[in-house]
Amino acid sequence: MDRRIATSFIVGSMLALLVGCAKDEGPLYIPKPVDPSEPIDTAYFNTEVVPIFIQHCWNCHPDMAALDLGETEAYANLVNVTSSNHAPAIRVVPGDLDASVLWHKVSGSDTYGLNMPPNGTFLSAQEVQTIHDWIEQGALNN
Repeated sequence: MDRRIATSFIVGSMLALLVGCAKDEGPLYIPKPVDPSEPIDTAYFNTEVVPIFIQHCWNCHPDMAALDLGETEAYANLVNVTSSNHAPAIRVVPGDLDASVLWHKVSGSDTYGLNMPPNGTFLSAQEVQTIHDWIEQGALNN
């Protein structure tokens, strides 16, 4: 009887160890179902999102926080990149607004401190919606 209890304990312990050591692959992205009858207003990074950065962000972010939001560097510095100020958080997680630091910074959330832009100007509702749509649609480099 003692041997059965000991075996059960060992098997249970090994199972707990295996489950506890499973590799964390990060957040799982599951796209939202799309109604094929509704037209999709695609957000384009190069023609819609980058101009927002150039107008409102680039004066501070060619260098600040190792984040260049200029025309040629913005995408590479945002998508799937760990935030230098909020590590291990990611600047933009394609398809996941809640996990994207950028979204919190421009949407008025206080999750990551100071909202952007910080100089008293605000992004318009249309500009915020464009960034929202771009991230939600997978943060494509289009």
